[in-house]
Amino acid sequence: MARDGSQPNDHGAGGRTTPSHSTGTLYVVSMPIGHPDDITLRALATLRCATVVASEDPRATQTLLAHHGITATVTSYGPVNRDEKIRLLLHRLAQGQNIALVSDNGTPVIYDPGSLFVAAAHQAGIPVTVLPGPSSMTAAAAISGFSGDAIIFEGHLPSTSSRLAQYLSGLRRERSTLVFYVDPGSLGRLLNILAKILPTRQIAIAMDLTTCGETLARGRPGELLDRIGPAPKNSAVTVIIEGYGKGSLRESMSRRAPRTTRLRGGE
Repeated sequence: MARDGSQPNDHGAGGRTTPSHSTGTLYVVSMPIGHPDDITLRALATLRCATVVASEDPRATQTLLAHHGITATVTSYGPVNRDEKIRLLLHRLAQGQNIALVSDNGTPVIYDPGSLFVAAAHQAGIPVTVLPGPSSMTAAAAISGFSGDAIIFEGHLPSTSSRLAQYLSGLRRERSTLVFYVDPGSLGRLLNILAKILPTRQIAIAMDLTTCGETLARGRPGELLDRIGPAPKNSAVTVIIEGYGKGSLRESMSRRAPRTTRLRGGE
């Protein structure tokens, strides 16, 4: 595992493996999306006790572990030689070792290659359990102010303007809230296309949630084009689009609100 940049574990193998007659467990562990303290106590305990931490980005994971005073063996599960690494990790699980699967931020498998490892573990009969926690998708949807009753998530939008316009045109009458992860360099292009296809639709742009640079901008696409400049290169950008017909319902509720909430004297 040293060839993957693994970091030695000073806890030793003792106490970190299950009995030899039993397989280990694959723990799918959610990580912070920005602020390093947004992690559960159970997740920290699991990371301390796992034989190996399989990470999308070992350097980012080691930084987080160091912040919490955890020393662990960290190895990569991709993207280079992913199939071989998954086979090696499955072998360790079969030997009774417990493995924590983490993403560089948020919940593994959500726009993350960890799904291949999880699927392989299920196929091999390895127990898989999840430690839920942060996700940029749910955090952005929560802060947007749009309905969360039905959400459509797209981790990767089409790369060309023509395909993107065609994709968004097909969602004009979609009543669900739409949530997209967007490359910072493509935000301006997305807003330009939205201004043409969904000019009156309310959208929200969330950047670098839970960090000191957190920003949220809400409005129509054309308005946001005028208000926000280019997104910083390394920003984590999530775009949320209100569902079709939700705006009129929201406005109707807003108009009714004063009549239903006004208090008369003595009440």
